[in-house]
Amino acid sequence: MVDASRARSHDSVSEAHPVVERTALTIVGIGNEFRGDDAVGLLVLRRLVKSVPAGARTVELAGDQTYLLELLRSTDAIIVVDAVQSSAPVGTIFRLEAGERPVPKEFLSFSTHTFDSASTIELARALGFLPSKVLIYGIVGKGFSYTTRLTAELAESIEVVQASILNDADSILSERTSKIHEDLPQDKYRY
Repeated sequence: MVDASRARSHDSVSEAHPVVERTALTIVGIGNEFRGDDAVGLLVLRRLVKSVPAGARTVELAGDQTYLLELLRSTDAIIVVDAVQSSAPVGTIFRLEAGERPVPKEFLSFSTHTFDSASTIELARALGFLPSKVLIYGIVGKGFSYTTRLTAELAESIEVVQASILNDADSILSERTSKIHEDLPQDKYRY
């Protein structure tokens, strides 16, 4: 259960959905660790959680995807990683920038969830609170039956996505810091 009274670097959300404080960057791993390859989003997040830069919050979303709406409302930028189903080879990585453009319709059919992250992102866009920077990583899985075993081909993809997310996080937070410095009144501050 998440303690909403204090900020935490890593939250696991499965049953209770606390009120979320605003943050610069939220990284969300989505999945079900008991459905084979559907756990890949959670596994990516768990591997990178100790490496994320300051200013980033990480959240495991293992249950109700509608909580993603609250996360979208309370962040300046978001990165989502989840398993997808596709005719592409197992381990293929899709990276979509969905902040300025809608998620392609063909990607909406790739989800392993009834109410998926791409649909949630489009709902947030329609409601007017989508962050300007939204990145979606989808990793193609093969086995989604009741098991805790991951398809072997996903191991390399997990490492690649982990490194890419850390690069994206650094870039997003650096851009934000640069923007803050640009907004400061230059006549009062000397560097």
